[in-house]
This record gives sequence, C-alpha cells and structure tokens, in this order.
Amino acid sequence: MKFGKYLLENQVSEWSRQYVDYKKLKNRLRPLISQYREYSLVTTAAERSFFETLKDEVDKVELFYLELLDDLRTDFQSLILQSYRLQQHPSAAPTFHDLSQKLHILTKNLALVKTNYIALNKLAIKKVCKKHAKYAGGCGSSVEIENYRVTITKTIQEERAWWKKGKLIVTELLEEAKNFQWELCKMTIKHYHDMIP
Repeated sequence: MKFGKYLLENQVSEWSRQYVDYKKLKNRLRPLISQYREYSLVTTAAERSFFETLKDEVDKVELFYLELLDDLRTDFQSLILQSYRLQQHPSAAPTFHDLSQKLHILTKNLALVKTNYIALNKLAIKKVCKKHAKYAGGCGSSVEIENYRVTITKTIQEERAWWKKGKLIVTELLEEAKNFQWELCKMTIKHYHDMIP
C-alpha cells in the first residue's frame, strides 16, 4: 500500500485537516525530482518552495498539537473539579457514571494523540525527507540548500513540542488520567457505600 493512502486511511477523521499534507509535499517534490534527473542541479527557488511547504506543514501540526493538548488538559482539570463538587453534593449533575464516561473519552483521545497523530505525522515527515534526500543527496545540491535543509530538519527535531517531547507529555497526562480514574472509582464506591442504610 502506498504511504499516502495508508496515511489517509489511518487518520482520525475529525483531525484529518490537521495532519501533514503528504500529498502536497510530494507534489512540491516532483519538480525537484525531474530537475535532479535531467540536470543534476536544482534551482534554489524550487528547493526553498519545498522546504517552506514542509515548514508550514510542521507548523500546522505544532499548532494543532498544542491547541489539542491544551483542550485535553482543560477537560481533565474540569473533570477533577466536577468530581470534587460531586463528592460535596452527591445528588448534583453530572453523576459519577457521567464523569467516568467523559474520562474514558479523554483517555481515548490522549491515546490517539500519542499513537496516531504524533506517530503518523513523524512518519510522514521522515518519509518525505527521505524521498528528498534520495533525489537531492549530493547531486548538484548547493551549500546554501544543504544548510537550509539541515536548519529546517534541526528546527523540526529540536524545537517542535510534538516531535521532541510529544509522546512523553501525552504519556504523563495519560498516567494522570489513569490515576484519576482509580480515584474516581474509589469515590464512586464510597458514594454507593454511603447510600446503604
């Protein structure tokens, strides 16, 4: 199966516009490939266009990742607050069951960020950069372009939260959510235990 098709089939549908646009990057690579083959030399403008598109795609992923993580953290804090309110006023809405359901959805989304969103975007970037290196590797690539390539790659790997620490951050939040899930279970048991005459 072609990677582009694999990427499309494995995306979370609600987030589909927020993944790296692999097809767009491959389209930016096509003119470069034909230039490499024909002339063993490529124009700086064509290279820059490819790398600017790559940077834009990486920035799009970064922005969505940070917004999504912020939303998930906010939802998690809200669940904790609601659970404390529920402990004080057991007849209030939402119920312990409602909180448990919301927590399940939150942990599912966190797992998707970790195992799907981050992983697929990293793979797409690696694949398109590998394709670029395959065709550009040394054949007519100017020092300026090589430096630009190194700078862009370094920026992605060192300065983008989703690339460098994304899985670690999400794993920590998942652990907190799982610990809270256990606390919520204990609260639920205590609540029903206290209802017994």
